[in-house]
Amino acid sequence: MNKESLFWLVITVSALAGFGFLLGQSDGEPLYSTADERHALADECVGGHSGLAEHYHPMVYISVLGEEVEIPGNVGLNDPGCTMRPLHTHDTSGKIHVEFKESGIEAPLEAFFDIWGKHMDATGFDDHRVDDNHEFLMFLNNYSYGENNEIVVDPNTRVQVYDFENLILEDKQYIELVYREKA
Repeated sequence: MNKESLFWLVITVSALAGFGFLLGQSDGEPLYSTADERHALADECVGGHSGLAEHYHPMVYISVLGEEVEIPGNVGLNDPGCTMRPLHTHDTSGKIHVEFKESGIEAPLEAFFDIWGKHMDATGFDDHRVDDNHEFLMFLNNYSYGENNEIVVDPNTRVQVYDFENLILEDKQYIELVYREKA
């Protein structure tokens, strides 16, 4: 091998190694939805439970190919640089705590998924995308509490909606996200 070929081989291998290194680097920020830009609320920090002007609870249920996807506890809690995001979970029930120090702030569903670091829009959830054989649907309902403090949802008031990431969260809202094979 001549010197010129060896030179270009070293340059090429170095460039590829450098490119691979840069791709593997993290900027230290939490993951966000690949659907679009990270929503501004996903970067807000309310710090703690004191001095809140609003505190309400929508519920989110996700199923992928008939299997429930558990939403982890502590999403949005103890993130780098923030003890509590305005949209967060405390347990794995699917209850999102929406908490603001000011009244009247609209919180879209997209902001929660950006905080969680999962893709969610009309094209699908996480790595599960709509294609010729699969669809991603969203249904909206309300919930109440039964005699034993269990969540009660009336299936007769369930409606399909298409807002996905732009859906504004409200108290006692029950949101179903369903990725399934087309019927």
